[in-house]
Amino acid sequence: MSVTKISSVISDPVNGTTNPKRIPDAIVQYCILISNSGSATANAVTATDTLTGPFTYTPGTMKSGSNCGSATTEEDDNATGADESNPYGASISGSTITAAALGPASSFALTFRVTVD
Repeated sequence: MSVTKISSVISDPVNGTTNPKRIPDAIVQYCILISNSGSATANAVTATDTLTGPFTYTPGTMKSGSNCGSATTEEDDNATGADESNPYGASISGSTITAAALGPASSFALTFRVTVD
């Protein structure tokens, strides 16, 4: 298993989307890419991340996909319902992001947005 985390500033209240900075009220998007290079399915994959700095998670912004650029499937932030098998399924609680099983030689990405406090 491997995990890669990247972030990018989407916008800020001073510069908008033109060269935005991490200032209060800026919107930052994170992508966590989880890969299983093994030959067996990984069940109950859990990624735990503590965001550094004063951030507030933006509800309803979690999306999943096979990579960061194609993470367009909307997730509903909880661990219940039909979306939990779409095909990845993901939820967030505090700083813990949880996803369903991850097959062998595959990966998935979770993106979400935060606001800088």
